[in-house]
Amino acid sequence: MMESTTNLLNLNLKELEDFIVSIGMKKFNGKQIFDWLHGKIIRNIDDMTNISKKNRELLQSKSYIPFLNVVKHKTSKIDYTEKFVFKLEDGNTIETVLLKHKERNTLCISSQVGCPVKCSFCATGLDGFVRNLNVHEILNQVYTVQRRFFKSEGKNITNVVFMGMGEPMLNIENVIKAVDILSDENGMNISKRRITISTSGIIPGIEKLLQEKIPVELAISLHAITNEKRDALIPINRKYPLEDLYTILNEYQKITKRRITFEYVLIDKLNVTQSDADRLAEFMHSFDHVLNLIPYNPVPGNDYERPAPEKIKKFYNYLLNERKVNVTLRHEKGSDIDGACGQLRQSIKK
Repeated sequence: MMESTTNLLNLNLKELEDFIVSIGMKKFNGKQIFDWLHGKIIRNIDDMTNISKKNRELLQSKSYIPFLNVVKHKTSKIDYTEKFVFKLEDGNTIETVLLKHKERNTLCISSQVGCPVKCSFCATGLDGFVRNLNVHEILNQVYTVQRRFFKSEGKNITNVVFMGMGEPMLNIENVIKAVDILSDENGMNISKRRITISTSGIIPGIEKLLQEKIPVELAISLHAITNEKRDALIPINRKYPLEDLYTILNEYQKITKRRITFEYVLIDKLNVTQSDADRLAEFMHSFDHVLNLIPYNPVPGNDYERPAPEKIKKFYNYLLNERKVNVTLRHEKGSDIDGACGQLRQSIKK
């Protein structure tokens, strides 16, 4: 691969058509190639059988198809969740998790190497922030798992969630471009309504989704309902406090008319009192919402603890029955392979 060659997976359909024309091929070849790359998700230019041999040779001299190396793969013995560790070209690693359900198969993908937000309960930020992922690195998490999943079980990925390593809203340009490619009818054609972008509350990113009118699902990592507690859990709250987050989410919902998902990690002796539940309920009733309660998953390096099962149940039941919150209690998946919420980190160093 020469330095001057073009990375095909970084191009959307229009960019690909422009590139194809620039090297002497016909514009219609661009759509054919896009289908091979993103619909059939092939890895070799020679596999593009409806492209002439002459044009394939031309394409090989001017471009390449990148791929990710799987350096570790684990399957949960409890719920068959699969975790993939990918090694990037620069030697860094990212993690991706496949969650299997009866009616859907959800891939939890990463958007950054490490994370600059450094939520105190999450493993991803412990090693600091390295860099944003490029478009092809985001896409290839989906494509690599899809190829393996279809080959082994004859099934497809139906949903994609940006809830892996990193803060998607701090890499929003590449995330949006990847979403557009994943949802393109000439590619995998995953509906944007089956794609969720999660954020710790990065307001400019939410504003960008509004400006671009992208109908993805929005998930907010809330985890506390006072600035004091949220500052301790999510340091970025000092820059984007709850009052400002509340304002932009109200605007978001008025414009989009879409339900917002809120994530709330249950941490013993920190955010599971009845007072916490009451404040949380008042916040939720301002929105058309779904609240996901997530019992804390152990992470080496901090002193947080998961509440006792009876405390979790009491908190959940109070919100559900007394405060009429649209709440769910998430049944963890992949905790035995460190693939559950908050457990992903760069596990292999350069």
